[in-house]
Amino acid sequence: MSSPARGQSPAAGSRPGSAASGSGELDAAAALERARIYYESAKYAACVDAFTRLLEQASHLQLKERSVARVYLAACLIATGKADEARQQFRQAILEDRQLEAPDPVVFPQAVVDVYLEVRSSLMEALERQQEEELQRGRQEAEARARAEQRERWRVAELERLASLETVVRRNDRWMAWVPFGMGQFQNEDRTLGWIFFTSEAVLAVTAITATSIELGLHSQAEGGRAPLDSEDLTSKVKAARQVGTASVIALIGVVFAGILEANLSYRSEVAVGQRKRVLPDALRAPEAPKPEGARVRPNLGLGWAGVSGEF
Repeated sequence: MSSPARGQSPAAGSRPGSAASGSGELDAAAALERARIYYESAKYAACVDAFTRLLEQASHLQLKERSVARVYLAACLIATGKADEARQQFRQAILEDRQLEAPDPVVFPQAVVDVYLEVRSSLMEALERQQEEELQRGRQEAEARARAEQRERWRVAELERLASLETVVRRNDRWMAWVPFGMGQFQNEDRTLGWIFFTSEAVLAVTAITATSIELGLHSQAEGGRAPLDSEDLTSKVKAARQVGTASVIALIGVVFAGILEANLSYRSEVAVGQRKRVLPDALRAPEAPKPEGARVRPNLGLGWAGVSGEF
């Protein structure tokens, strides 16, 4: 109950509507004081009405004033048997002002303090979980930003590396694709296939030349009559040498044709043969780290002493 100094005449207390109509002319502190009189006068229904209308104009109240209004409204609601609505007011007050202190037990009964402590205890668990979730989310966002920055640094470094390298290109000649012995493949940088055609054609060419030489030698030996020969044996050897030579020439022509055809089908007008460094423009270079200044030594003189100091 209020002291006589803070009391109110019965006429003023019996007309809650007059307090509401006059609250627009009062500042927030005065309106809060007028509404508090109903609680101190134990007029709890009028107290609920006055504080409800006061909180409807919450934009005119500061945070501390809103918290006080909600505490008084909750106390009036408890006094009128509306504990659930009182809990809602306490919950709202705590969410708006997490530093809100418990109601003063000198001003409010223990039941009001108990309801406040109950609501705050239940809210604190939820607030702690929310805070932990926010911290976890902040850590995840920070890690994601760090990974993104690391990827960006790598990307920029890779772009700078690629920009500092110049590919050396060799232009090929079309006529080289018509040269046998794998020359077209070597020009296209297909060295494995080039060596296959070169070796095959060289072996077949040597075989054909050797077989032809043997055949000519047998004919020369028979015509010179330097040694008696069996005509059937001579005929057989000449025939064998001619067959080997003919087969080698046919195979050589086939392999040469295949090599020329493959070289033309796989012809590359340009071939990258290597890379070389090139100087980047100043605008594209990464900024260099500042170089440390050279060592500096300076003398220090004092009363009765001398020394040196330096920066390295």
